[in-house]
Amino acid sequence: MDAAGGGGEEVFVTYAQIGAYFSLLALEGPSAQDRIDRIVPYLISLLPPPFVPAPDADADESSDSDDDHFSLTSSDDDIAAPADGPAVDPAAQDGDGQDHISRLPDDLLSNIVSCLPTNEAARTMVLSTRWRSVWAATPLLVDDTHLRAADRHAVRALSRCVAAHPGPVRAVRVTHTSFHRQEYALERLVASLAAKNVQDLILFNRPWPLDMPLPDDILSCGSLTRLYIGFWRFPDTAAHQPAFPNLHELGLFHSIIEDRDVDALLAHCSKLRILSFAMAYSCGSRLRIRSSSLRVMMEWRCGFNEIIVEDAPCLERLLFHSISDRRPVRIVNAPRLEVLGFLDLQIHALEIGGIVIRAGMNVRASAMLPSLKILAVKVQFSHATEAKMLHTLLRCFPHLQTLHVMFQSIGSRSPDSVDRADFWQSLGTCDCLESHLETLVLHGFQGLECEQLFVSYILEKGKVLKTLSVVCVDIEDVGVEEGPISGSVDESNVSSGGRSSGDDVVMEGGLMSGSVDEGDISSGGSSSSDDVVTEGGPMSGSIGEANAPSVGSSGNDMIYFCPAASCWSFQNAIDLSVEDPFCVLLRQARITYVAAE
Repeated sequence: MDAAGGGGEEVFVTYAQIGAYFSLLALEGPSAQDRIDRIVPYLISLLPPPFVPAPDADADESSDSDDDHFSLTSSDDDIAAPADGPAVDPAAQDGDGQDHISRLPDDLLSNIVSCLPTNEAARTMVLSTRWRSVWAATPLLVDDTHLRAADRHAVRALSRCVAAHPGPVRAVRVTHTSFHRQEYALERLVASLAAKNVQDLILFNRPWPLDMPLPDDILSCGSLTRLYIGFWRFPDTAAHQPAFPNLHELGLFHSIIEDRDVDALLAHCSKLRILSFAMAYSCGSRLRIRSSSLRVMMEWRCGFNEIIVEDAPCLERLLFHSISDRRPVRIVNAPRLEVLGFLDLQIHALEIGGIVIRAGMNVRASAMLPSLKILAVKVQFSHATEAKMLHTLLRCFPHLQTLHVMFQSIGSRSPDSVDRADFWQSLGTCDCLESHLETLVLHGFQGLECEQLFVSYILEKGKVLKTLSVVCVDIEDVGVEEGPISGSVDESNVSSGGRSSGDDVVMEGGLMSGSVDEGDISSGGSSSSDDVVTEGGPMSGSIGEANAPSVGSSGNDMIYFCPAASCWSFQNAIDLSVEDPFCVLLRQARITYVAAE
């Protein structure tokens, strides 16, 4: 793992290595505790938002935040009603002075109470016996963000809060508390959560020590639907079998877990749909996926030496943000896999159906994944082996619709030159280029000759290609603030394929580089003078901060150029409502190819 959560160079596989490294650094600078604390905020930033009840439509927007609704205590400057008096002064109110709100049904009153900060919700008990019963039946929402207690008392405060509430506990979010030397209070807290049918639990430890054991009672929280844990040693499932019949989402952050415990979790989570690992560690360094319900598997900066999708009939997404040394990714059975990436050709060694995919190999049907629609791959085009591997991967996915290519920084060049057009021509075409590939998205395009030749090859061989997109570093460079870019090609034109001469870029033979620049896209002028016509050699230009690719003849006589914004993040990766987790296409400008006479 990366010691700084994204800013360092050291890579670790075990906690022993982390501890030794940090202890050595502590001789010259911050302590090991301080250094590991740098990782915690980064991991917390990856977490999903806390459970928040539907806000009051009349509430002020400035107070409508996650922390206001999801906390043990309000902030110091909140004005609270006294515990021994009425929460509302009838004399200050207009009306007949009658308590009409108490006549509402219990479920509505419970919703009202659940929208309040926890301390304010508890104060409703003083209104009347009617409200006292409402509070007792209202599911509790707990967050340690606003705890006023010192760290050594925080765990006890959390435990007492959960134990004292007479009703169920809906959601708990603990990300600011250290459980060091608080083992008994921690065990009481987890046992109370299990007894009170907690549904949504985010439980992080502010280390030290790094490998503090998570209580076994966590395995008895059968009502859980979402569980995220961070900085723990996972319990031994051989002694205590997990009971998660309702769990839909599981995230393991910077935690130690044995291979057999991962296997046991998947075997006892019959409804699990999303499984994610962030800077997590498997002691055997192997992640094996066997699940009949899993739809998303995310590996984010982990130290696994091998990832095996052994049997996942419902898996739709297999996603990576990998570090460390080269590792195999074995896909044995995933008949519904639709999204794969970022597959790093310098790190991942792909195996499909028991066949290791090698550059230039003759791909058999057993090594193909016909279900795959979106592929994201990192390639260093100065290396002929990686360029050939990308072409081989296209053969493995005959129904591929969207290809994301992230151009890696140029290192030493391989002996085989990839700067000649005949390099790509010698590779021929493949099924996805002939009949399925509709979108090509370029990440980090630098306009190097080897990159342009690859793009020209795709544009020439892509018989059904409709969209060429460049991911811009700063979307303001292409005139986008919110929604589509203004111009003569509006949303209706894009969706219906209508013509707009102002955004057309017409080519008559030859190659064109940077045919749509910032001015063309932003202004979207309707004048025919905005059209760009080439009859001969290449024409250079730029879009955003990256040079646009060369455009060659395509089997399709018309494609769209579309700037894009990257949306690659941990949360988008595991969010099934995000159709493409790698980028968002902003707006399309037509590029028309006119065959030379």
